[in-house]
Amino acid sequence: MTKILELEGINVIRDKNLVLDNVSLSIEDTDFLGLLGPSGSGKTTLLKIICGLITPDTGKIKFPQRTKPKIGYLPQKIPFLPNSPATVMEIISTGFNSKPFTDNKDKVIAISKEMAIDHLLYQKITELSGGHTQLVFLIRALIGEPDMIVLDEPSSSIDTKTQSKIFQILTNVNAKNIPIVFTSHDTFAVTNSANRIACINKKLDYHGSSKDFLSNKHLAESYGYNVDVVSHHGHD
Repeated sequence: MTKILELEGINVIRDKNLVLDNVSLSIEDTDFLGLLGPSGSGKTTLLKIICGLITPDTGKIKFPQRTKPKIGYLPQKIPFLPNSPATVMEIISTGFNSKPFTDNKDKVIAISKEMAIDHLLYQKITELSGGHTQLVFLIRALIGEPDMIVLDEPSSSIDTKTQSKIFQILTNVNAKNIPIVFTSHDTFAVTNSANRIACINKKLDYHGSSKDFLSNKHLAESYGYNVDVVSHHGHD
């Protein structure tokens, strides 16, 4: 296992309110890390710090390998493109950065088939449903072969079958020692997919294995009430 990124004593204050309070955690190349916490707990803020989109008020971000990892990012709110003439193929191709798209067209088609949206490649992005649009931007995050993948609520606005397919693809990616960090309000999706869990409510209440997380205590600390957890296998 190799550490990719370390956060030390991260504090974020917005409008005089403490959003993140002394959060410290590390991300290793084998991590499939699920972030759990109630609304307003700071999950999205933490993801943006990891991606370099937000600078914390205090604290340190370290890269033990001395180089900042290339991150594929799927935001919670997909960009609103009401008048865009861009096709699905064109949107996905922007994930290649400087690589010529013509050299990677087959890769776009292959992953689109895997996600069962290859029939949409030449449609305008504005013609898609919310769920299909989310899939397009997920493919865009994956397509450029990032060193780390960060996803904010990747299973929202999609059906259970598609959710299962997404997490299977992410599991296959993670098996190549590419760390994945994602947020979700779906405790079932997190505990059945992630090998590590961080439970956040401004402070870091828990950071450890999924197996150790499955107890009322950790959920109660994060959400503020007692719940029962029932673990199932599979998504279908």
